[in-house]
Amino acid sequence: MAGEARDIKVQIKGVEKIYEGRNGKTVALNGVDLDICENEFICVVGPSGCGKSTLLNIIAGLLEPSSGKVLVDGVEVKGTGVDRGVVFQQYALFPWLTVKKNVEFGLKLKKDVTPQQREETAMKYIKMVGLEKFVDSYPKELSGGMKQRVAIARAYAVNPSLLLMDEPFGALDAQTRTQLQTELLRTWEEEKKTCFFITHDVEEAILLASKVIIMSARPGRIREVLDIDIPYPRTQETKILPRFTELKNYIWNIVYREYLEVQQ
Repeated sequence: MAGEARDIKVQIKGVEKIYEGRNGKTVALNGVDLDICENEFICVVGPSGCGKSTLLNIIAGLLEPSSGKVLVDGVEVKGTGVDRGVVFQQYALFPWLTVKKNVEFGLKLKKDVTPQQREETAMKYIKMVGLEKFVDSYPKELSGGMKQRVAIARAYAVNPSLLLMDEPFGALDAQTRTQLQTELLRTWEEEKKTCFFITHDVEEAILLASKVIIMSARPGRIREVLDIDIPYPRTQETKILPRFTELKNYIWNIVYREYLEVQQ
């Protein structure tokens, strides 16, 4: 996909976020500017507290910026919308609904989708994440990795043009995390959604991303935008490439320096 001319999907313009608390003001984001193109897979890394999740929540419409604005497809974000699918680290499934009913939930908000279309769409994405044998299971009957697959299927089912993922694999064991990384890469290459993915794992960021955004210590700003020049398709074996190791060391050194800034 390198070298292709693509439209701008997301425009982040001068976004600042200030939280008011008992101990005064905390500046979480300080003048963030970023353009994200159609079909890009963006991974965001940085020290804890640098505003990564705050920025994602502003793009999702779950938070309002203190100043600045975010546009998706040229329209300013004013609240949530089905054009943006969100996956959090905590699965946020409805415990009283089966796998199929959880995936169908967002589709019920679309008035132009018939019950038959809703079921067909839900089953398409349940199969995509390999859970067709668990359609009638409840969340309490699923492992952590399976719950996260349901959350991903639900996000995809509403056909968002933008996927926002906040450390979706952070609470999973290493084997499940590796499996879901592989599935997400395959799905992204098939579906070509625009992805904005937050992670603390530098290896995960390089494996998935077409661009890695490195954020500074609080107040959060964009420290660097780095093109990942490793061609797709990528697999777990990609991690043994010399270029992968070079990028990992470069990004980690910047993140670690920013981490030290927080400690001072």
